[in-house]
Amino acid sequence: MTLPHHAILVNPSLLGFEYGMLDDFQDEIARITGAALVEIPQQGDFRNLGRKFPIGTRYAGLRRFLRSRSFSVSADVLWAVMMGPENWMLDLYRDWDRKVGFKILYLFDTMERQIPAIRKVLKSCKWDLTITSFSGAVPHLEEETQRKWHCVPQGVKLDRFRPAGENARMIDFCSYGRRLGRIHASLKRFCEQAGLHYDYTTAAGLRPDTTPQEHYTLYAWHLKHAIFNLCWPVELTTPGRVQSFSPITCRWFEAAAAGNVIVGKAPRDTGFAELFGPDAIVDMNPELSDVDLQTVWQKLWDARCALREAVRQRYRVYSAEWSWEARVRRMLNLAGVEETAGQLQIVNSGH
Repeated sequence: MTLPHHAILVNPSLLGFEYGMLDDFQDEIARITGAALVEIPQQGDFRNLGRKFPIGTRYAGLRRFLRSRSFSVSADVLWAVMMGPENWMLDLYRDWDRKVGFKILYLFDTMERQIPAIRKVLKSCKWDLTITSFSGAVPHLEEETQRKWHCVPQGVKLDRFRPAGENARMIDFCSYGRRLGRIHASLKRFCEQAGLHYDYTTAAGLRPDTTPQEHYTLYAWHLKHAIFNLCWPVELTTPGRVQSFSPITCRWFEAAAAGNVIVGKAPRDTGFAELFGPDAIVDMNPELSDVDLQTVWQKLWDARCALREAVRQRYRVYSAEWSWEARVRRMLNLAGVEETAGQLQIVNSGH
């Protein structure tokens, strides 16, 4: 058995608060494995042209004219964690993986429309372990790429979203990200009339100059100081983005970790209840009339204390399984790397 040297590929050019979540995942990999963070070189126009023609898109063929740089990584185990295949940059560098052993690819987003880009990433080097965050995506990924895929769900840094105390929850209702317009208008009207605070934007959205980690920290502060959080599945807010499955995205882990009473519709994925427990979502019919919606808001508000108590109980039971630590340990198991006497050892070099 050997003690492996781990490395994580890091793309410092990525901007947006969603990459704060990516940073948290990479930080947890580094904490558990001792991995070195290896930044992909960012070289002026070379970087910008690579980003303008993302892999898998119509003009991605122009990328071949940019393959004139060298870059090398040395590692027994290499981790490539990306929000989507479009973030892949190492097709622009030659011979970068000559000194790399076992390669792990983890993709947060693997929608059907991303298959061309995913194929390009798979062809760019030999991957030993390929993982998606969406269990429902595994069948179409395996059919379209003709290789084995595993699912390791998304997660959250529990310390970042540690729930605030009851007296500190100054946000009564919140809704971040994609919303249902009619529901949003109804809740806004209810809160205005009841003298309650409905938070549907964040300071992060008002400060585009902040870093991904700053964005994400601001977003987390809002969540953990809120009581109710409206959340909807991707296929309901963005019809057409996904066709054959119902993804469990980051918002569900973040809202649960923040101790929110989650209101809306849960994804149809059968693993949702296993991750969050039964009745984790206060189910809401988005087709209700305006009059009925106002009644729903009032009933929710009146029942807030009982609902929050149920959330606290659920947190105690399930929260450890929402953590990035749990995800990293699952991936190490899939890779054949085990922890013995506090050290990570390769016990199975094949997969």
